[in-house]
Amino acid sequence: MNTENLLELLRLPDNFNTPNSGVKQPLTETYGKLNRHRSSRGHPDANFKSKVLIATDKEGDRESYLVTPRLGSLLGSMAAPKILRLAVDNAGAPRLIAEPILDPNGRPNLWNSSYLNAIQMGETSWVRVESNMEAGQYQVIVAQGDLGQPVWPTQSMDQLILQCFEGRIIQSADHPLIRQLEGRA
Repeated sequence: MNTENLLELLRLPDNFNTPNSGVKQPLTETYGKLNRHRSSRGHPDANFKSKVLIATDKEGDRESYLVTPRLGSLLGSMAAPKILRLAVDNAGAPRLIAEPILDPNGRPNLWNSSYLNAIQMGETSWVRVESNMEAGQYQVIVAQGDLGQPVWPTQSMDQLILQCFEGRIIQSADHPLIRQLEGRA
């Protein structure tokens, strides 16, 4: 076959549309913060909020774990109460985010209060967050365009949490992270 015939075979017609080659399956949710590169929305329904204890190994693998309340004291300051919330970005990727629980008797923390503000704004608007190190807080950027309505996962919050934290739930004092902290590993 000569190159002219090959090129003719490769050219797409003007009315070409990419064929639908299957049914898209839902993305697996991740755990983290609101996205700094994509706009996100937070689910406003109370059924998509869950108060939990989260431990993050900031010196090791930076992995975050769900912790049963009875084991929280074994993790010390590594474990903190948070409210898990469901969010999605404008690409449709679901994410569980940790809403900080502000201590009414503690000193003000602009990082936590500005992040909480971003989450609250994200219930009705598409938002992004960026760290502003000089100001010591998050900068909230509200999307200017119409990004449409968010597409939420169909699973329950319990299902989303279990999928997201599969293999990362501390429910025994023999968990490797607790063993490490206690000098047993």
